[in-house]
Amino acid sequence: SCAKGRSGGAVRSGPARGLLLSAVRPYTPAPHLEFSGPFMAMTDDSANSTWLRDATAIALGLTVPAMVSGRAVLQGLAAAALVGVLIIAWQDRGVFARAVAAARSRFGIAVVVAFAAMAVSIPGSLDPLRSFEAWARTLAYIGGCVLFWAFLAGDARALRQTTRTLVLFSLIGAGIVILAQLGYQEPLKWVRDEVRHMPTLWAFHTPKAYAALGACAAPILAWVAVRETGGWRWASIGTALLLVNIVIATVNKSALGGLLAMLLVVSFAVAARKNRKWVAAWGIWAMATTTAVLFLVYELPDEPSSTAVWDWMPPQLVDTHRQQIWHFTAGKIAEAPWTGYGINVINRVEGAGEILPGYQAEALPSHPHNWILEILGETGLIGFIPVLFAIAWSAARSFRRYLLWADPAALAQLGLTAVFWGSSLFNFSIWSSWWLIGYFLLMAMAGAGARPRT
Repeated sequence: SCAKGRSGGAVRSGPARGLLLSAVRPYTPAPHLEFSGPFMAMTDDSANSTWLRDATAIALGLTVPAMVSGRAVLQGLAAAALVGVLIIAWQDRGVFARAVAAARSRFGIAVVVAFAAMAVSIPGSLDPLRSFEAWARTLAYIGGCVLFWAFLAGDARALRQTTRTLVLFSLIGAGIVILAQLGYQEPLKWVRDEVRHMPTLWAFHTPKAYAALGACAAPILAWVAVRETGGWRWASIGTALLLVNIVIATVNKSALGGLLAMLLVVSFAVAARKNRKWVAAWGIWAMATTTAVLFLVYELPDEPSSTAVWDWMPPQLVDTHRQQIWHFTAGKIAEAPWTGYGINVINRVEGAGEILPGYQAEALPSHPHNWILEILGETGLIGFIPVLFAIAWSAARSFRRYLLWADPAALAQLGLTAVFWGSSLFNFSIWSSWWLIGYFLLMAMAGAGARPRT
């Protein structure tokens, strides 16, 4: 079971061979699909696949794994894929038609309303130009990923190439990180263009952002495993487990919180589709799972401790510096509750630069490390409520689709939603480009592979 590669050598069966052979198989249009969670999934016949479709699909699959090399590489690949999909859409107007239909859907209108509401805070922002830039690029990321979805939803072959590329290079990236943590740092230093001698802890601290995005990829890899067979299925499962291992090794407690949210939400959806007895059993499972994850988080190494803000919140679960940041941000929200201080400028409020007692750190160093406090503080209630409504709608549609049609893609989107927004309660700025691109792109992949309604 070998195939001849371009150089004439044998290419053995498995993930690498499958990816190679998929590049020479004829284009197969995807079946007709309907609305799926936050994305519509409709297809029509399009022109035969070309090298540009292949290159674009592979670039999309490479984007999230490329985080192992850094944020700039991820964003560069996403930009290259966008150029490719725009050219494809110019040749195949069905791509634009699907994207426009998604934008005109009820959910699309809800997203537009949410962005319009957030824009209310821009004129009164502490830095209107900076706020407009963050607002506009976030809207552009959503638009670009809707185009990615529209392209993949209409080309089953491209979707297969994208998901298999995601699996293969996520496996390679996870292997590189684990090797570095075991002491062999050269591959990780090479992909990150790092030539200096690095201490042992470098391999555990540097991949924290990669681990966070890896946690988001886990439910999508599980969905790919359901779609695939043989070596690809096992590669998908193994890669997801390796990424979870990296989350633990890097002591990424926020990502662990996101994975806990995913386990609870996904298991509840599965139980709800069964019967009431399953829901009752889910309650016991939820308590046991929550206890186990909290115990793991409690036992992992902690940040340097200082005075806790809330006695009821153990610093082993939420470090005292993060508590101080949340307390400071909440006080500032109370001073401007309706329109906030402007998008992506919350760290410029008065007092944000003051050094906290017991820390060599600012009261609000860059962002609140909590997406609710960040959006509420920067756009006020006027911006926050429509955003919360759009997120809840997205999750509810995925949940409903799984209950009605047992669609694994909907369950994957629901799990991804839980991981992303759950971990965003504790970690990066919600306006971080790499963080948003990774989320929107993974949602687009699963949306493009949604099953047709029956």
